[in-house]
Amino acid sequence: MMDFHEKKPNTLFPRSAWEHTTQNAPRSSSSGKCDARELCGGRGASTACVPTRSVGTRVALSLAGLCAVLFLPSFGGCRWTVDLELAQKYQAAQQAFDDARTPEDFAKTAALCQEIIDRGGTSGAVLYNQGNAWMRAGRPGRAIAAYRQAQRYLPRDPYLKHNLSIARGFNAPATRRPVIETVLFWQNWLSYPEKFHLAAAAALATFAVAATGLFVARRTLRRVALVGLALTGILALSAAYDWNRFDNTRHGVVVLPQTVARKGNAVGYEPAFNEELPEATEFQVIQRRGDWLLIRLPGGGEGWIEEKAAVIY
Repeated sequence: MMDFHEKKPNTLFPRSAWEHTTQNAPRSSSSGKCDARELCGGRGASTACVPTRSVGTRVALSLAGLCAVLFLPSFGGCRWTVDLELAQKYQAAQQAFDDARTPEDFAKTAALCQEIIDRGGTSGAVLYNQGNAWMRAGRPGRAIAAYRQAQRYLPRDPYLKHNLSIARGFNAPATRRPVIETVLFWQNWLSYPEKFHLAAAAALATFAVAATGLFVARRTLRRVALVGLALTGILALSAAYDWNRFDNTRHGVVVLPQTVARKGNAVGYEPAFNEELPEATEFQVIQRRGDWLLIRLPGGGEGWIEEKAAVIY
C-alpha cells in the first residue's frame, strides 16, 4: 500500500502560533503551518443620493454597494490577536505528534487538534494534520472527516488529495459532479474563504468604477461597471453555493467497523440495506431525531443510523 504524505513532525504546527497561512496550500510536506485566530469586524459601505448620469450606472452602483456591504466583513477589518492558551495548545499538539509511537498516542494528538479547532483555531493545516493523526491511529473514518473539512481551505493541496484517496480507498466509488460545479469550473480549485474574498474585491471594484461614472460621463466606465456587476454576481453565486454545501448542509462519515442502517429511528426496525455500512462510508444528514440520524448515501439510498456510529461535520 502506498504511504500517505504528512508534514514533518517538527513542523506539524508553526513556531509562531499566530503565523497566518490560511490562503495558501502547502507546497511541500514541510509546510505544515496553522493559521492565526482572526477577529473580523468589517466596515459596511453606504451610498449617498447623488444625481446619476445613467440608469445602468445607478443600478450597478446600488447593487455593487449592496454586495460590498454583504461581503466586506469577510474581506477587511481583520486584526490579529495573540491567544496564549491557543499557542500553548499548538505547542502541546506539536510535542504530542513528535512523541507519538502508538495508535493511542496519535489519537491523543488528534484530540489536541480538535481542542484547537473548538477554540477557534480552525485552518486547513490543523485539519490536515488531524487527519494524518487519525490515519496513524488507524481510524480512517475520522481521518476522512478531517480531510474533507481541510479541503475547504486547501483545495489545491496534492498531498491532501492523495491522503484522502488512501483513507477512502483507491477503489472507492466516485461521486457524481453536480452540474453547477461544471459551470463554475473553479469551484473546487478556489478555497471557501478565497471565494468570499474575490466576491468582495469584485464588488468593491465595481462600486468604485460605478461611483466614478457618476461624475465622469464616460460610456466605457458604465460598461465596465456593468461587466463588474455581472462578475460580482457570478462570484457571489459561487460563494453562496459553498455556503450551502459546507455550512447549510451537514455531512458525516461512519466511524464504527460495521453499522446497521435501519428503516426507522430505533433498533427494532428492519435494516434499510442488505449489508451493513462499513467504516469510512460517507453520507449526507437529512434529518436528526433524538440520537438517530436519517442519512443519504452517495448512491441515493436512505436509512437511519445511531449518531454515535458516525462523526458529523
